Amino acid sequence: MNHLLLPILLLALLPPYIYWYLARTKSMLAAWALSRGVRVLEAKRRYLPPWRMWLTTSKSQVIMQVKVYDDATHRIRSGWLRLGSYWWGVFDADAVEVQWDDE
Repeated sequence: MNHLLLPILLLALLPPYIYWYLARTKSMLAAWALSRGVRVLEAKRRYLPPWRMWLTTSKSQVIMQVKVYDDATHRIRSGWLRLGSYWWGVFDADAVEVQWDDE
C-alpha cells in the first residue's frame, strides 16, 4: 500500500499545479501589458522560441507570441514575450522580457 502513496499524491497535486501555472502566466501577461500601457489583442503560447531567443531561453520559461495595441502611439505591434527567469521560470513573476518584431 505504501508503494502507491507517492504516485497517488503526485496525481492529486498535478491538477492544482497546472491551474496555478496557467493562471500565473496569464497574470504575468496582464501585469506586463498594464505596466507598458498596451492592450493584448492576441497571445499564443509557443514551445519553440525564435532564433534570436534560442540560446538564452530555458525550458522553465514561457514563450508567447503577442500582438498588442499601443495606446500611446495608436498602433498595433507584434513580438515575442519571455515570461520568467532562466533558472526560476514563472516563479519569478517580475521577469518579463519583450522583443518586438519591428526592432
